[in-house]
Amino acid sequence: MNIGLVSTDQRLIDEIINVVYRKPLNWVIASAAVEFTCKLKEQPLSHVIISDRVLDYGDLEEFMEELLRQNAGVNIIVLLSNYHDASINEKYVKMCKLMKLDFIQPGRSTAVIADDIRSWVDGSGGDQESCQPSGKVLTFIGSTPNIGTTLASFGVAYSLALETSKKVGYICLNLKSSKLHRYLGREEHGFTLDGLRAELKAQSLTADRLIQVCDKPKGAQGLYVLYGNMLREQAEFFAPAEIVHLLRVARSAFDVCVIEVSAYWDNAATVCGLLEADSKIVVTTTDIAHFQEDFSKWIRQVGSVFGLQSDSFELLAVQTDHHAKHSEFTIKDIRRETQLHLIGQVSRHTDALSRCNQGKLLEMFAHGHPMHEEVKAVACKFIDYYKLPKKVTVRPVTWLQKMVTGRRAAT
Repeated sequence: MNIGLVSTDQRLIDEIINVVYRKPLNWVIASAAVEFTCKLKEQPLSHVIISDRVLDYGDLEEFMEELLRQNAGVNIIVLLSNYHDASINEKYVKMCKLMKLDFIQPGRSTAVIADDIRSWVDGSGGDQESCQPSGKVLTFIGSTPNIGTTLASFGVAYSLALETSKKVGYICLNLKSSKLHRYLGREEHGFTLDGLRAELKAQSLTADRLIQVCDKPKGAQGLYVLYGNMLREQAEFFAPAEIVHLLRVARSAFDVCVIEVSAYWDNAATVCGLLEADSKIVVTTTDIAHFQEDFSKWIRQVGSVFGLQSDSFELLAVQTDHHAKHSEFTIKDIRRETQLHLIGQVSRHTDALSRCNQGKLLEMFAHGHPMHEEVKAVACKFIDYYKLPKKVTVRPVTWLQKMVTGRRAAT
């Protein structure tokens, strides 16, 4: 197998060559497109790996069109970098999709890129699309810590399990402040994320193992919960490759997986959890410091470093007040400032803190509680968007229906 690699990153080149090892490979390496074109005349290639840093947008598009024209059947993957503005990255992604090329999103570490390349090379012989895990990942991030992101995200996951016949996972990736186990009254019984450190480091976690260690709350058949990291002092030790491995296993284990990450972007879980997400939901409040300053500094400013455009997020407002005073900010103000699509809102509930402290969070999602309908409305939007099958409610047959059915059968 002959593989071409066009990149100026020597560290990345070394990592890829040392990681892709399952088949005997012959590498054709170049740091410029002209040099690679000359080498390409000497031998045909089955795979080509090319970085978007070797050519500008127009030249890269022409280069790949010519490469496909002269080498029918060649597999191409484009390594997208975060050296461009988020809007430019979107152009590269669109180009790859239109040309039906594989690509790696910007913001990945060298190790993660190498691992993706290995999977791509080993799996590209068949239908690569069908080999990829099909589960959807919905990642919730707060614009600000401690505003109710856990309640909102878990409420959506709980409602998804109630409303659909699919398997739903909930994984807490808030590495420094996980409290869901306490809110559910499972402080002494729940398996936590740090218990998987060895398997994540060895990249050996399986879907069956993940399902096995998840908690299964009563009253929500089909919901599986993995509680967050309890070793806060080790939060920085989670590597990007470990988080990506976890999320890809989660895709295999669950049809839908809801992820909650920290509002701070100083850890691998927050960054990778957003990069790997199919839907990204930012949770904020009507406090102007939350939906204006924090949103701008984190989502717009830091997110763009990793190639994430702010308009790729959905908006969920929490702690809203239907009887707000004229001097207070409203949902309309949040939408005007963020320019995001609002998928729902969760009101301020005075009993939320006491129920969470008592380990009775599930009571917030019971029929009759106002929060039940609020999170259900959000869950139903994702059910419709991803075309998830809804549970069929079987109504008991009454004596009158039996009598009518019996008479029809007799005639």
